[in-house]
Amino acid sequence: MKVNVFLSNSSIQVVLGERSGKKVKIKAFYADEIPDGTLLNGTVINENALQDTLRDAWRKHAIKEKTVDLVINSPNLMARRIEMPLLNGNKAIKYVNNEVDEKDTARFSEPIMGWYPVSKKKKTQLVISEMAEKEFVETYIRIFEAAGIKLNSIHAGINLAVNMMQTQVGSNTVVYMILDGMNLTTILFAQGQYFNNLNTRVYSIPGTSEFSAEIRNAISSIRQFATAQHIEDPISNIYIAGLNTEDMALLKTELQGYPLGDVVGIMTCPDSVVINTGADRFGDYLFSIAGFFGTQEGMSLLEALWRGSDAYRKKKTILTLAVPYAVVIIILICVTIGLAIVMGNKKKELAALQEYNTQPMIVQSAAEYDRLLKDAGRLGKAQGAVDLLKEFRDTYPIPNSDVNKKIQEAAEQEAVGVVMDSYSAESGVFEIIAIAEDVEKVNRFIARLLAMDIFETVDYTGYTKNESDNTWSIHVVCTLAEG
Repeated sequence: MKVNVFLSNSSIQVVLGERSGKKVKIKAFYADEIPDGTLLNGTVINENALQDTLRDAWRKHAIKEKTVDLVINSPNLMARRIEMPLLNGNKAIKYVNNEVDEKDTARFSEPIMGWYPVSKKKKTQLVISEMAEKEFVETYIRIFEAAGIKLNSIHAGINLAVNMMQTQVGSNTVVYMILDGMNLTTILFAQGQYFNNLNTRVYSIPGTSEFSAEIRNAISSIRQFATAQHIEDPISNIYIAGLNTEDMALLKTELQGYPLGDVVGIMTCPDSVVINTGADRFGDYLFSIAGFFGTQEGMSLLEALWRGSDAYRKKKTILTLAVPYAVVIIILICVTIGLAIVMGNKKKELAALQEYNTQPMIVQSAAEYDRLLKDAGRLGKAQGAVDLLKEFRDTYPIPNSDVNKKIQEAAEQEAVGVVMDSYSAESGVFEIIAIAEDVEKVNRFIARLLAMDIFETVDYTGYTKNESDNTWSIHVVCTLAEG
């Protein structure tokens, strides 16, 4: 029996089940509230409160298993998808470590890294690499041990969810929206392949019009993102997890008449998951259940932590020394003789060098060299400053008639009116107002701006309807690219 534990800001979920082939059979699942202020985005604020919650959950539900796999979503647990050759053991570890972005590593003072394979082809495999601070992992080990529970692994929940849903999407372009308390995770699959995910905050209570408006805005954002990324296939379905039947019914009613409102539906239990009782609650336990899918191979964060421990190094040292004593003695004798010869020669060379370095002419030349080196350093800094100034001058963004012309051409092609609001020479930022009778024309106009290489970024805010002339307007901020 395998046990998965998922921790959110407000609750602890415990799921018991077994995996057989490509299917997972869920035996039982439980959820208990965590006291306020105990967890914040995966960071433990109150260790004692979390320990008590774990003990109470095991006692309340009479859970006998004492070894668990932890699933958690936290910015302190980074995960990346890597396409790599079919490697195992130390070769795989070395390859994954070499693929790490130095910017990601710089976030941690003592980073540890694990990985596990997702899918394999003839010559390559898709793996998930996970990185966390050593103290972050040790904190959870300490808390679970204090509650009488042994941690078997720690994994990021979003990537587990992507792996599980990848088998369900076929070749369609679909969106999954997972609500966990105030956290909303939006995952986009384009033509059956994982494309991107986005985490946002939801501030309204499910079952209210305000909540429906926030979901509507999230759907609009992912729709605009798909357009900007030139995803041609339309979004066929939007599945939402974490809502009960009543809240889902109200949401569908509120979305009627809006783009993609007719393809929104509640996330149902996939064929790969068997739940005899309570299958309608699959979406509530999605992250916990996703932990049953394919994380046994590779190297977990806990194993990576063990490999870096003093106990592992001591064990490795003992194994290394476990060689025939005769061979060791012979090697030591040879090394000792060799070192004695080398040391004798080095002493002679050192004496000759000391005599050479104390000669007055050599001392004077060395002082002159040091002075010239300092002068060269000062000249180099001055030259570097001049070169940098020239580079900044040559790449300074200049708004000329060509830039305005490109904006006007993009607007005319979509029958959109534009008003040049402002331009900052210091930052190279254009602020314009786009106006059209049809919202889709504004969307296509923004897509054209995004496709232009003269802009580094194109940001825009929500739409405003002008009641006076029945048009739509949007505030667009374009930042010029250097060069």
